[in-house]
Amino acid sequence: MARRAAHTPATADRILQAAAERFATEGFHATTTREIAAAAGVRGPSVYHHFPSKETILYCIALGTMDELLDGARTAVASAMGPERQLRRMIEWHVRYHANHRLQARVADEQLHALSAARRAEVVAVRDDYQLLLRGVLVEGRDRLGWQVDDVDIATYALATMATGVCVWFREGGRLSAEAVASIYGDLAVRAVAGAPLAALASGAATGMIGGGRP
Repeated sequence: MARRAAHTPATADRILQAAAERFATEGFHATTTREIAAAAGVRGPSVYHHFPSKETILYCIALGTMDELLDGARTAVASAMGPERQLRRMIEWHVRYHANHRLQARVADEQLHALSAARRAEVVAVRDDYQLLLRGVLVEGRDRLGWQVDDVDIATYALATMATGVCVWFREGGRLSAEAVASIYGDLAVRAVAGAPLAALASGAATGMIGGGRP
């Protein structure tokens, strides 16, 4: 979850997980260190043995989450040939991660305001690198394949936000698995940028070619 030494004790991981649950549901400021310790099954002083402050816990969750997300996205893009497959795999990875790590993903997305300016800037810098990677895929698809991406920055933000939203509603044991949801989102992302031009869709609708008859 976090950028830490390789041999971090399991207790630290329990503290991070407990904190992620509390921060995601109650918010950073409404959560006390004592509550984190109780949820992790440790005594209060044990928290400070691993983390010097509550803010450090938040920092480890947020930065670790963004590091993992970026590393996985780079792997997804590198494993695919061509912008369409790269986009699909990147979005699928994004969705799977946010479904399987939904609590820490929510914390990394919603609680950055509680970090100091320097720490917040460090996390945001990793997030910016992630968005640049996605932006690069969209630009290549536009230039090589004629994707309908009129504003690359807005398209980047829209796709990333769509995929991130999975962490809000996804629940284990629901109707669809994380893998199934990821596949659906991958299809949506590709169709959004590689589908027919809007002008063609409007023309088809006007002539009854799209949506005007029985399937």
